[in-house]
Formats: sequence, structure tokens, C-alpha cells
Amino acid sequence: MADVLSTTVEPRRQISSLISILQIADSGFPTGAFSHSVGFEAAMKQGHIYDQQSFKNFIVGAMENAGSFSLPFVRAGYEMSENMTAIISLDRYCDACITNHVASRASSQQGRSLILTSSETFPDQRIKNLMNSISEPGMKGHQAVMFGCLCAYLDIPIGDCLEVFIFNILKILCASVVKLGHIGPLQAQRIQYEHQKNIANIVDRNRDRGVEESCISFPLVDIFQNTHDTLFSRLFCS
Repeated sequence: MADVLSTTVEPRRQISSLISILQIADSGFPTGAFSHSVGFEAAMKQGHIYDQQSFKNFIVGAMENAGSFSLPFVRAGYEMSENMTAIISLDRYCDACITNHVASRASSQQGRSLILTSSETFPDQRIKNLMNSISEPGMKGHQAVMFGCLCAYLDIPIGDCLEVFIFNILKILCASVVKLGHIGPLQAQRIQYEHQKNIANIVDRNRDRGVEESCISFPLVDIFQNTHDTLFSRLFCS
């Protein structure tokens, strides 16, 4: 019987990058992302978002900002992942480039949570080393840089890494609009599907952009997020 089993059981295959992507993009992966609205809550309460079309316009702006500003740092983090000194410098440069204090705080919180969760989840010493570096003074652990590093450590192809980063922004916005009662969950899923088709285009236009060229394409989204702390009552952290 033992001989039969030894000849029929296939050798264990290495986990595919798709499975790793599904895990880190899953809402059950605790990174604190769903406590943020990317400025949507402030925009809605100040009357900028009043129907589905205005919400869709806001989504386009937020996704484009993630493409033009964040993707260069994601790609640089991916490429520099094996050089901790370079990662620390990149993180500091990212911190200097984020002038919106609410966005900076949210980026740091989500980046730190991402690496903390990942260090407890994946048996990779490089992730633990990155977590130790974040614990040191002077490193904020910004989300874009940390996400790029993590994807490199998990052997996720760079193209998939960039697409998943933009997808996460879209997913957070569609979850936020439901939590705030602006539209229902089925409508939100339909809107998410509609905008998912734009992700590849955003990535293609920004994948070769260097960090020195990172910029905000839609300033109004950034401005609304910057006013989040002035709201009388808030459900989200940003």
C-alpha cells in the first residue's frame, strides 16, 4: 500500500503568484485598509459627491492619482527590495513628497500594518527584516514602497503587483460608499467592475514613470482628503 501511495501522490508544488495575490488583496487580510476612504467621506459630506456619476468621477480621480503618484514608488520598492539601505532612502523620499498630512498618515498606517501582518503570515526572513527596519526611528513605512517590497518577496510579477495596487484603491472606495450608505452593495460591485477595466490602462501609462516624476493628477481629490480631520463626525480615518 505504501508503494502505491508513493507512486500516485504528486510532489507538492510551489504556491503560485496568483494565490499570493488573492491573499494580500483579500478583505480578510488585516491591513487596516477598510478604515480609510481615500478622501471620499470628506468629499461626500461637503457636497462634492451627490449622485452615482459624481462618485464615478471621484473614483477616476483617485485611481489616476494612485497611478501617477504611487505606482512609481511601488515599482521602485519592488526593484530595490533586496537593498534595505535603498528602501529606507526611498521611504524617506516618499514621505517628503506627500504634502497632504492625512494621506501621509494613512499611507504610513497601512504600510506598517501590511508588513506587520505579512511578517506574521509569510515565513520569509526578508519581510521580518523589513518589519524591524520600520520599527526604527526615521522610517515611516509608506504603503506604496512596502507593497512593492512585499510583492517582490512573494515572487509576484511586477505587472500584477502594479495592477493589484490600483485595484485595492478601487476596492476601498467601493466599500466606503456602501458603508456610508451612499449606494447599495450590488450597485457598488457593478461600479467596481466597470472601473476595473481601466486598471491596465492606468498601469501602462505610469509603469515607466520614475519617482522624481511622481505627481498628483487630480488635485481636488487630494484637497478633499486633506480636509478630513475638519469633519465634525467621521467614520473613516482618512
